[in-house]
Amino acid sequence: MLQEIEELSPTKRKLTINVPTEVIKSESDSAYNEIRANAKIPGFRQGKVPKSILIKKFSKNVEAQLIEKLVPEYYMKAVSEAKIEPVSYPQIDEQMAIKDDQPLSFSVTVEIKPVIGDIAIDGIKLKEKPLTIEDNEVEKALNSMREAKALYAVSEEALGENDMAIMESEAYIDGELSEEMTYKGYPFVLGSNEMPKEFTDALMGKKTGETAEISLKFEADNPNKTLAGKEVVFKITVTEAKKKHIPPLDDDFAKDNDCDSVEELNTKVRDHISEQKQSMINLDYKKDILDELLKNNDFAVPESMIKGEIESLVEREKEEAMRRGQEVKSDDELKKASEANARDNVKSVILLEAIGKKENVQVNDDDTKKAIEEIAARNNLKPEEVTKLYAAREGSMDALKSRLFADKVLEHILEKSTIEKS
Repeated sequence: MLQEIEELSPTKRKLTINVPTEVIKSESDSAYNEIRANAKIPGFRQGKVPKSILIKKFSKNVEAQLIEKLVPEYYMKAVSEAKIEPVSYPQIDEQMAIKDDQPLSFSVTVEIKPVIGDIAIDGIKLKEKPLTIEDNEVEKALNSMREAKALYAVSEEALGENDMAIMESEAYIDGELSEEMTYKGYPFVLGSNEMPKEFTDALMGKKTGETAEISLKFEADNPNKTLAGKEVVFKITVTEAKKKHIPPLDDDFAKDNDCDSVEELNTKVRDHISEQKQSMINLDYKKDILDELLKNNDFAVPESMIKGEIESLVEREKEEAMRRGQEVKSDDELKKASEANARDNVKSVILLEAIGKKENVQVNDDDTKKAIEEIAARNNLKPEEVTKLYAAREGSMDALKSRLFADKVLEHILEKSTIEKS
């Protein structure tokens, strides 16, 4: 049970905890009775070994067993009595030992989130971010839609940019045919990044049945040892030339996109662009709200939470650098660069949690389901695949729910904010 709670700092508490003598005696008796029932000691019948013999032989084991069982149990009871929520594992302040006819007394130091007082969220003033849509943005979006429905048709005409060559390509290294780099029936779109630029240059203007030859020199440090430092000759044949046909922007195209006319499709596309831009503007408003909250609310932050956030930011930065093919900085450099962001991130979490509790903001199952469906749609995945990805990467859906909670709190504050025209 909790004997004393001492405030060491706004984010640290020292708990002094007692496990009553009668509890220790009861648990100790149970432990020795179990040992007696199973112990085989020469000179004694099983189940009849005197307790004094058992104590002499097994006291260390029993003490470790009791500490392992009772310390976590009474620590959790003390935390509940103290009405605190630790954010890190407890630090036990001294060596523990069980003594006859005495309670087990021990102290732990824990970090907690700071107590946040009233946070003013009414009437936050934000500078207006105007939403404008240019005609060329709508035109660009419509052209992208037409590109997505483009078809390739066999043609006797010469190949040009964005046309497709169905090709056979034989690769020769030191005069020997390389099966590994030989392709048949390969669809290559001229101008794409699927092949080196030399392929596009060589095939430009070619027709069905025509051939081309290119030579590529590979660097000595190429990860493929077969190619490292080698000159490879590619002999290419266009087995079929296909011209790209983009559908015209007419009423038939509009109907393919669930609209009755080009005018209706224009309106639909403009509305979609407007929704996307408004979402981005709202995201900027929310960043401004967070900046305002951080500026107006200073408080101590648990070091363990900052440390955990730094580690998360460092891992994310390393993954990004590797994905971009950039040099990965040392952990020390990344930790130093991440410290300020980590502190602000943790403060933001604590602030939004405090506001959310006060304003009774909650994330329900429908919110989570909707978010999963939106993520699935954006990434061309099934909802169950998104759930599995979160489970594999984050360990549970808690990370997603935390992000949804933070966004709902910011949305709630945004609704109460005043947007002033520039």
